[in-house]
Amino acid sequence: MNSTSGAILLAVAAVSLALTALAIFLYLRRAQPADEPIAGSETEPPPAPAASEPDPTVSPSEPASAEATSVSHRFQVVQGDGVQQCLFVVFDWPALDTNRRLNKLLETEGAVYDTRQGVYSLRDTRAGYRLTVADSTPPGRLPPLHEPGQHPIVGGVSILVHFRNKKRVAQSPETLIRLTQSVAAIGGRILDADRQAVSDEDFARLRQAPR
Repeated sequence: MNSTSGAILLAVAAVSLALTALAIFLYLRRAQPADEPIAGSETEPPPAPAASEPDPTVSPSEPASAEATSVSHRFQVVQGDGVQQCLFVVFDWPALDTNRRLNKLLETEGAVYDTRQGVYSLRDTRAGYRLTVADSTPPGRLPPLHEPGQHPIVGGVSILVHFRNKKRVAQSPETLIRLTQSVAAIGGRILDADRQAVSDEDFARLRQAPR
């Protein structure tokens, strides 16, 4: 055997060894589990999402505005087993002309004077209740304005609605509101049962109050 043949045999052996080593490497690579971490590298699990905290400014079951409900109580005065709604009109400039205009309004509304109690009363047949107009100053007696002659100057009136059944309170406040506003149009301020000023917005909420 000459030197050339020996060199060829060595080259063939080297190639065979290289191919064998490559085959072993590929076999071991395929046999390795896919989820096994590569040596020298560490992986950390992703952080858990932070739990959402309830917003303290939001109430999950926040009730609707109670204005419409509470406003009706501003005009209520409980007496015994009955409930009365009361409004006041205090005249800005009480005078003889105020008396005449109040008398004219009461006549237009068909009010009847009760001599024994000293008040005017009228009934709203549609709403089914009776309204009483008295003097705003205790004991609440109004002079008989419908009678001729001089009468004491009326400084203001109270307008009262009495309900025998509490469930019927404010079933129809429109007549009470209309009459009160008509008296105030003479020249006066409307006050509630606590003598607090009543606005048009308060009347709007009273109309919307639950029945």
